[in-house]
Amino acid sequence: MDLLKLIKEKCDSFSDPEIVQGLGSVTSHIEIAERHLDKGKTGEDYLFTDVVYRTNQAFEGSLKEAYRVLTGNKPEKLTPYKIEQYLEQNSILKERVLSLFKNYREEWRNKSTHDYKLYFSEQEAFLAIVNICAFFNILLDQMIEKKAYIQEKIELSKSGTFTPKQIQDKNLLEQIIQLLVKFSNDVPSKVQGTSMPRYFERELIGMLDAYMDAADEQIEVITEYAIPAGERKLYADFLVRKGESSLLIEIKNPTKSIATLLNHGKEQLFTYMNASGINDGILYIPPLRNDSTKMITREVELKIDDVKKRVVEIFPEKYFA
Repeated sequence: MDLLKLIKEKCDSFSDPEIVQGLGSVTSHIEIAERHLDKGKTGEDYLFTDVVYRTNQAFEGSLKEAYRVLTGNKPEKLTPYKIEQYLEQNSILKERVLSLFKNYREEWRNKSTHDYKLYFSEQEAFLAIVNICAFFNILLDQMIEKKAYIQEKIELSKSGTFTPKQIQDKNLLEQIIQLLVKFSNDVPSKVQGTSMPRYFERELIGMLDAYMDAADEQIEVITEYAIPAGERKLYADFLVRKGESSLLIEIKNPTKSIATLLNHGKEQLFTYMNASGINDGILYIPPLRNDSTKMITREVELKIDDVKKRVVEIFPEKYFA
């Protein structure tokens, strides 16, 4: 896997000049770190320490751009420490991003910043590059989701796509089913011609978050919902709550056969529902073509420990890979 290639593809989804410039600088630091690593292998081993200094620059730069996108504020007058404090103390970063953030800060940035006599080996330099690429990749996912959320909210406020009263009288499951079917009418025009279909899912999650928020102010939406499962955690794409009702939503990007997506998706969703104690779920596969927007809705039930679990599948009748 070429992590730097993935990073560049994600960076290409942004068009704001300030953000593009900032992300370009972060990427350049990582590229230079990789060149230092290669030169260090030829005998100039002092460059392994320079690798870590470059990844530190990438770390601080990525946080500045994340602050710009996730808060809508300019980071120029804030120190890296102030930005880190703000993002951490205000619960801005999602759980998985925060874990990678803490790991890089403690294992690489802090050690090299506070000890000017410190030297790093080839293995340490390699790990620093891998760690910053992993962190920046996952951070970009959150930034892409936020950007899509904001853009969708703006579009909905201009277009008046639906009247919230049309769906607010239904129970939560029926309400979300109707919203997803309605949303499916608009999805193809939003994604056709996109330069980054690989990451369509993160954009889709951001758009859907905005769509549900706009439909009913009583709906609470949590994306990338963490579910404890023994020593690890499972992450559902959505937890949706309204009053005492709640459900999980899992999104599948239509890149494989519809049967495979439905089978694996159901198994995954039932696992999440069982671990979370939530009994309703929706498996959603969006259409990608205007001529495939007629959506099928069907219900699947499963009993686990005498508790009925219900999954509603929503997918295009005429499926295109």
